[in-house]
This record gives sequence, structure tokens and C-alpha cells, in this order.
Amino acid sequence: MKPVIKRGRRFVCWLVGEALSQYRARIQEEYLTMETLAIYLKNHPHPGARVYLSEDDLELSFSALQKIYYEVARPLMPLFMRHWLQSRYTRAITCRPQFICADLVELLKSDERAWNEFTTSLYPDSYTTSIILTHDVETQKGYDFIPQVIALEQRYGFRGSWNLVANKYRLHREITDLIIRTGNEIGIHGYNHDGTCYYSEQRFLQRAVYINQALKKYGAVGFRSPQVHRNLRWLQHLDILYDASCFDYDPYQPFPGGTGSIWPFMAGKFVELPYTVPQDHVLFYTIKKKDISIWKEKVKWLAANHGMVLTLTHPDYLQEKDHLKRYEDFLAYLKEVPDAWHCLPREMAQWYKNLPDEREGSGFSGT
Repeated sequence: MKPVIKRGRRFVCWLVGEALSQYRARIQEEYLTMETLAIYLKNHPHPGARVYLSEDDLELSFSALQKIYYEVARPLMPLFMRHWLQSRYTRAITCRPQFICADLVELLKSDERAWNEFTTSLYPDSYTTSIILTHDVETQKGYDFIPQVIALEQRYGFRGSWNLVANKYRLHREITDLIIRTGNEIGIHGYNHDGTCYYSEQRFLQRAVYINQALKKYGAVGFRSPQVHRNLRWLQHLDILYDASCFDYDPYQPFPGGTGSIWPFMAGKFVELPYTVPQDHVLFYTIKKKDISIWKEKVKWLAANHGMVLTLTHPDYLQEKDHLKRYEDFLAYLKEVPDAWHCLPREMAQWYKNLPDEREGSGFSGT
């Protein structure tokens, strides 16, 4: 009987330990704030970086006008009218040349030794930069165009992630199978792309249940919010390896700003992968550029500073006008970037998460 009693005691101790762990986790989540959320760059100790990465502890707050727009007006508005309103809104916006915001880069470069140690550990082997293609799929028309974009990217040796909206359009099995079979990656792009997921914390938590179900169903480990709305604290409720809802600099988004980071960084339990190249929609529709010179100049700067070249395009817009040809020209340009790691976002996130980190386990630490 003694061995049985010992095993019983061990089992009871294990149950008690599990209960205490879960209780501590609930308490930590309950009292987690943006100020206490661990947001930091691995292997660079500069204390000023967190202000940039957290966007000064940004937590979205919808104005009454924004609530009316997303709840009432936007669902009834045709796409051409949304584009017209966006163009009117953005006329008064001032953008830095080539979408380059070097503030955080220059801050970190101020300590040459720390900068060198930081940049030499960012990527595997002898790579000095990375190229990561991501796509947000907003409509059925965009979803059905995925095979053509995959075929184009394959010709230039690239793979990418496809962020799908699980509750908006029909996800044909043949296309999701194609994404996986060709070595690409599926991510989840919100609940239904209506722009109201961050309307309140209660609404986000309600939808997080269904987002987590979609993540599990499609074997996804990454997430990006529609309209790149973001709240790094609320996003801790998703079962993800990485989030990609942030950006380094983009003044044309509904909630503009940026983290200033052209590298991955830790945000609580997951890796944040900010996009660093202006979106195709911004380039072709918002500022109405007829060439890809801004893309090229931004890539040169990113590579020179060991940043990720993390793109965000939409098959919905790539199939319009001559956009696919411009995208092909961009792929040809990216193929020639030297010493670049061509990887999927999940590969970048896993690599970064596995880097040695003396702060491991500090997911709820403030600094």
C-alpha cells in the first residue's frame, strides 16, 4: 500500500501545484497593464527603447465619430467611397521621406558596442537582414486570387504568409491546402474584418474565443488585426507565437504612429513582428504612386541597418490595374538583396523567441 500512498500524495501535490499556477496566471492577467507588460528588444538593454516599442503604452480608444463610422457607415459604404474618404482624410498628413523613421535606430546606434552585439545576433548563420512576405486577404475576390500570387512568388524563390479572415468569406479547402503544400503559412486576420474588434475590451475578449478556434483549426501561430488596430495587452489572450499588427512607421493608418522598430521584439508572451515596408494599398491608392521607388529606397535603408524587410500586400489590390506587374518588379529587386534570410514570419518569430534571454519568464515584468 505504501507505493500507492506515495503516488497518491505526489498526484495531490501535482494537482495543488497546477491549481496554484493557474491561479497566479489569472491574477497576473487580471492586473496586467500596458505599464507592466514586458515589451523589449532581446540583447539590447537601452532603457529608452520601450517607449518606442509600446508606442508610449498605446491603448486604442475609439472616438464617438469612429464608432459611428465602423458600426454604421462603413458596412454600408461601397469600396470606392471608402477610398475617396481616405484620400480626403490623408491630404493633410505629413509623411517622412521614404517612410523612414530613424529615431529608434539612431538611439540604439549611440552605444556602438551594444549595437554590434545586438545586430550580430538577430539572424541565423551570416545573414545580415531578412525578407518576410505577408499578405492580408480581405475579400472573397482576394482569396480566390491567392494561387496566382503564390505562383508569381515561387518564380522568384519566395514563400509568404496568408492572413485569412475566418468569418467573412468562404475558405475553399483547395486554396488552404495549396498554401500549406507550397511551403507557405496561414495566419488569422481578425474575426470578420468589420473594424470593431477593438471597440471595447469586452468585445475583443468575446471575439478572441473565435479567433483562437480559427488559429487551432488552420494550424496558425500568427495573427494580424484588420486595419492594423492594436492593443498589445489585449492580444495576450490569443494563442499565438507572434503578432504582426504593429509597424515601424505609417502615418496613414486609422490609428497612426509606429513602434520605430525594424526588428522583432518581445511583447509579453509573444513575438511582435512589425511590418516595415509601406502597404500596397497606401502606396498605390492613398499616396497614388506610379512606381515602386519608395519600396526600393526603404529596403536599402532597412538592409543597411540590419532590419527586417517585412512586406504587407493584399491579393485584393494586387490584381487591380498594373499592381501585379509592379509587385513582380519588387520581387525581382528583393531577390538581389545580399545576405538576406528569406523566411516565413513563424520562422523569424521562432528564431527570435529561442534567442538567449536573461529576462526569460518576465512576461509580466514592467521594464
